[in-house]
Amino acid sequence: MFDRPILKLICLLYLSMAFSGLGAAVPLSSRPEVVFLSPDDSPFWHMVSGFMTEVAADLHLDLEVLLDRNAHRYSYLQTADDVLSREHKPDYLVFMCKEQVTTRMLRYANEMGVKVFTFNTGIPASTRASVGLPRETLPNWIGHVMSDDSGAGSDLAILLEQQSLRLGLIEPGQPVPLIALSGTLDSSAAKDRQQGLMNTVDADRSKLLQLVDAEWDRQLAAVKTLVLLKRHPQATAIWSASDGMALGAVKAARQSGRKPGRDVVIGGFDWEAEALDAIRSGDLAVSFGRHFMGGGLTLLLLHDYHFGADFLDGRSSPVLSYKLKPANINNVDIVEKIMGREQWRNVDFSRFSRAPGSGKPESQPSADELINEFTKALIEAYAISASRLLLGPGVSSAPDSGKR
Repeated sequence: MFDRPILKLICLLYLSMAFSGLGAAVPLSSRPEVVFLSPDDSPFWHMVSGFMTEVAADLHLDLEVLLDRNAHRYSYLQTADDVLSREHKPDYLVFMCKEQVTTRMLRYANEMGVKVFTFNTGIPASTRASVGLPRETLPNWIGHVMSDDSGAGSDLAILLEQQSLRLGLIEPGQPVPLIALSGTLDSSAAKDRQQGLMNTVDADRSKLLQLVDAEWDRQLAAVKTLVLLKRHPQATAIWSASDGMALGAVKAARQSGRKPGRDVVIGGFDWEAEALDAIRSGDLAVSFGRHFMGGGLTLLLLHDYHFGADFLDGRSSPVLSYKLKPANINNVDIVEKIMGREQWRNVDFSRFSRAPGSGKPESQPSADELINEFTKALIEAYAISASRLLLGPGVSSAPDSGKR
C-alpha cells in the first residue's frame, strides 16, 4: 500500500513519538475510557454530567456516568469499588472528594492501575495527611480541579451585606445579621463555603446568628429556616451553601410572613435554573456558580494528559483552582443563556485542547483562564444562534456551528 521510503518515514515518525518526553506513544485514534461517579441525582449534578457528556463527545472520550442515588459517602465508595472490581477497567476514574472515603477510593484505584482525576471540592484534610496531593505518593492520582469555595463563601456573605444595606435593612458599618444553611458533614464544599462565611464573621462583616446543616435538601432547609426565623426575627439575610436550600429558605420566609428580596435577602450556589428564575423575580439576590463546567474542564485536562500534553508542565502543583462568579439581576439573562444544552452542543470543546498536533502553544493556561474561555465560547454560541433566528437561514455559520 505504501512505497518503501514512505513506509520507512512513517516508522521513524512513530518511533520518535514513542521515545519523546511528551508521552505521545498513545495513538491519537484511541478513545480513552472514563467513568464519572456522580455523587447524587440532583439538578446540579445532572447539569455537571450533561456538560461533561458534550465535552467528552468533542474530545472523543468514551464517558460512562454512574449516579449514586443514595447520595451517601459509603454508597459512593461502593460504586467506586464496583467499577474498580470490573474485569475490564476504565482508563480513568473521575469523582468528587468526600470526607472519610476519598483516601480509600484513591488507594484502591492506584492499586488497580486506574488513573484518577478528582474535582469540584477541596481535598479533605484527612486525605492530604494520609497520601498528600496528587502524584506525591499515589502516581495514578494525576490531578485535582476545584472551585474556590472558601472565597465564594466570603463573597456571598459580602454581597448579602451590600444588598441589605442597599435596601436599608442595616446601617452603614453594621454587620449583617444572618442565618446560614450548610450541606452535609461529609462535604468538603460545604466546609469550605462555611469557612468563607466565617472569615466574614471574623472580619465583622457578618453577624452569624445560627448555622445549621440542611443536608443539601430543599424541604429540610425550608423546615429549619422556618424555625430559625422565629428564633432570630432580627435576621435580614439567609446565607445558603446551595440554590436548592436557598429556594427552601424562600418558601419558609414567605410562610413566616417575610418578603424575600424586600425585608430579607437570600443567596446560594449552583446557578440552578429555578434559582435564576428566582433572581429574576427578586426572591433570590444572588447565586454563585459556573462550577457546572468543572467536570468538562477535568475531561479536557485528562484528555490532553492522555495524549502527551501534561497539564502539570510549567506548574508547581497538579491541583488547579478557579473562581466562582455571581449571577444577579444584572447578568442573569446572560448566565441563563450559557446554561442551555443547545449552546453546549454548538461549541466544539476540542478547540481548547493542547494535545500534540493541536497547533496550540505548549504553555498551559490557568484553570480560571480555561473556564473563562469556555464561558466566552458559550456566549458567542448563543449570540450566533440568536442571530440565525433573527436573520433566517441565510446568516453565516461560526466555526463551531454544526459540529455534530
